[in-house]
Amino acid sequence: MKLFHCYVPVGISLVVALGTLANCPARAATLDPLLTFGGGDGWREPGELLPGDAAGVDGFSPGSYAYLGSTFMNDLGTGQANLERGLAFNPATGNLVLVSRSSAGNGIRILDGATGVDVGALDQGAGVISGGTFTTNMVGIAEDGAIYVGNLSTNNATSPFKVYRWENESSTPTVAYDSVLQGGILSGARIGDTLDVIGSGSDTRLVAGYSRFTPVSGNNSFAIFDTDNGLSFDGTHVAIGADPPTAGDFALGITFADADTILGKQTDFGYVVDVDGTTGSVVSPFETDGSTLRPMDYAVVDGRPLLAILEASSSIDEIARARLFIYDMSDPALPVAERKIGEVSALPAGFIQDPNVNGTGQVKFGPINGRTAVIYALSTNNGIQAFELTLDPAAVDTADFNSDGVVDGSDFLTWQTGFGLAEGAASRQTGDANSDGSINADDFVVWSSQFGEPAVATVAVPEPVSITTLAIASAMLVSLRRSRF
Repeated sequence: MKLFHCYVPVGISLVVALGTLANCPARAATLDPLLTFGGGDGWREPGELLPGDAAGVDGFSPGSYAYLGSTFMNDLGTGQANLERGLAFNPATGNLVLVSRSSAGNGIRILDGATGVDVGALDQGAGVISGGTFTTNMVGIAEDGAIYVGNLSTNNATSPFKVYRWENESSTPTVAYDSVLQGGILSGARIGDTLDVIGSGSDTRLVAGYSRFTPVSGNNSFAIFDTDNGLSFDGTHVAIGADPPTAGDFALGITFADADTILGKQTDFGYVVDVDGTTGSVVSPFETDGSTLRPMDYAVVDGRPLLAILEASSSIDEIARARLFIYDMSDPALPVAERKIGEVSALPAGFIQDPNVNGTGQVKFGPINGRTAVIYALSTNNGIQAFELTLDPAAVDTADFNSDGVVDGSDFLTWQTGFGLAEGAASRQTGDANSDGSINADDFVVWSSQFGEPAVATVAVPEPVSITTLAIASAMLVSLRRSRF
């Protein structure tokens, strides 16, 4: 589907036009289901068997995929509910890793990233994986393809929080972190509902958020895990001396922006936090389209910092369809409407999501190639969706309307004469500097920024319009209008 950003309507006042420019949302994009994935619709729905799936994946109920369940399947006896929360993309292989606690066993699955077909499982070894409220829960994968799976502990002091590591998809696991043996994190806290990974080798870093459901002072933040050998990790409790964030605000969604910047969200507001050693500082809160947007991932696509965040709720309202939302995070303090790139669901029209009562799941960017990125989304009880995002090319601006190689007063006169022309009449030769189909205050801003310089087309970077620019443009147009009478 096509996602459009703002434009400046023809015929409005200059003041309004400049105000519109200063409050323009993120640039346009297309965001569509990845049609090679699932049954050809971008969705591997709960229980869906695909041609080519590994043998035995219908071990719970013949004819039904055991590792993606739902409450509907649970009621029918063909599957189980609330057992899948973790999903990650492996940049080394192009595959996905799905964590399922299905009683069918062998539940850390490898899926083909292009099709969603189950191609096998990780070897869980013998006697390595044990303990925790859930022995396996969330997953993250480093840039070198090393796989990290965390358990869930409701009290890490008495039931250790563990992270297991696989060198690759063919290896056996080792224990990378054990909270009882290695410590360092907030003692007694519930941890393991969220997990993310950044870096590779000895520069790998993990993050996991604390939950509010075990009331321990300091659980409004998260723990960081570092390594000096790429194999074993030490934990660090990061204290945020502010309220908000409140307890558990990193428990349902967490992601790295970079190694020292964490984004997280639980309900109404998300938070961007800078990490310095054991201290976290809130850089900015940010809003989304609702309190039920939680699982998230961050990536830079074509130079644009993007946040993908998933609707994960118990709602069965018509609008609730496990939707994926994309936001530009260039300035997270801006209103939602100015940052939103779009929203999408691969669920069929009229299909309402299965209740996700715990608000759990995971979102991951897959391959990124120029302006295009694949995004995967797992909402518990709602299968896996895959989408392809393509950002429109950044606008290329030039105010050399007469093509003489320099931006000067002659070009201003061209803009002045053409001001107000709309689509069909507006062109680069008549003063349309940004090729948006109309000649307005936006084009004057381009001219003023390039005035006196050799003509070089530049990628448009929206900036706030200054009072000085507004005054100059107003004065020039007043002069133009007087000269026409």
